[in-house]
Amino acid sequence: MKKKKNRAPYGVLKVLVVIAAVCIVGYFAFCYWVNASGSLASSIPDLEDVDQGSAIVVDGVGRRDGVFSLFIGATDEDETRTDSMMVMVFDTNNHRADIINIPRDTLVDCERTGAGRKINAAYASGIDEMLDEVSTVIGFRPDKYVVANFDGIAEIVDVIGGVDYDVPFDMSYHDASQDLSIEFKKGEQHLDGQQVVEYLRWRHNDDGTGYDDGDIGRVTKLQDFLVTVGNAVLSPSNVLKVPAIASAVSNNVETDLTTSQILWLGMQGMRMDMQEDVSMQTLIGDSAMVNFGESIWFYILDEDMIVDQINETFNPYAYPLSTANFSIVTPETYGIYSKNWLNEKAVRYAGYEKNNTAGSGETSTSDDDGEEQIYFDDD
Repeated sequence: MKKKKNRAPYGVLKVLVVIAAVCIVGYFAFCYWVNASGSLASSIPDLEDVDQGSAIVVDGVGRRDGVFSLFIGATDEDETRTDSMMVMVFDTNNHRADIINIPRDTLVDCERTGAGRKINAAYASGIDEMLDEVSTVIGFRPDKYVVANFDGIAEIVDVIGGVDYDVPFDMSYHDASQDLSIEFKKGEQHLDGQQVVEYLRWRHNDDGTGYDDGDIGRVTKLQDFLVTVGNAVLSPSNVLKVPAIASAVSNNVETDLTTSQILWLGMQGMRMDMQEDVSMQTLIGDSAMVNFGESIWFYILDEDMIVDQINETFNPYAYPLSTANFSIVTPETYGIYSKNWLNEKAVRYAGYEKNNTAGSGETSTSDDDGEEQIYFDDD
């Protein structure tokens, strides 16, 4: 199946990883000083002697003990849409965080029309509407929320003096309408805050070249970048910069977490191995063209697979969720025939059946030629 070029200058998951760095790693760094190594070690008190903050306690019948959920979003340039969205389910008893990514182009059950039917448009109506629509696709409403912007990303990187990163290949992209010029040479680079934002915004070169495997490769590189930023933020050499890091986060974040809850969250994070105890998935579905009076790219969710996906890894309740907890829509919901969607779904199911036959138990996002699916932006 031929890959389709994405016309947008930056994609669905453009800041997914760095938002994790700002909102998770950044928060964990808020109190990292109590466990830092190096020259300050002798002056650091025992962990149990330090203020543990106020635990995030979730009331509700049937909730799993010690488990809460946090919506993490990143806004676009004008801060009216969420450019990336994910929900972290944090098991504080087992010191584990599982993150589910919600593609920004996801078709949702709403009153909006046209491209406004995408979930990323919900934020223009406020955080409550955003969380309500998130609940329709994951089966539960997140307990807390954090929404950040690019300024926070740049400020954190500048606070720690920049980050060293191995740029995978030459990058050259220019867009006069956005006053955007991105130029990087392949190889080890020392990036300041502005350059980090440019790297994250880059999707393809002026000539259309980019990652060989499209968004899948891009997401992999962004996850690699998270490790780089996280290691830099949490290095002992930056221990004295933690107050400035925390300030950079708080100045550029909308959240209903209290300062004490942030402290508590940081203390929990200190007990985690960021590489072993954190997992990330994307809601299962297909990118397809749908005609709502005009042809628009949407990400169409697969309800049956998502119910299983959420129950297996992300369900904060002690009982299984059912389709009644979701409100997932497809073109068929609106009586629209989308050959493109049906073809994409058939390819995905063929890969899924193949994997099941092999006994892997995992879903595939590859077509018969081994090509990965690509998410699309329409606006």
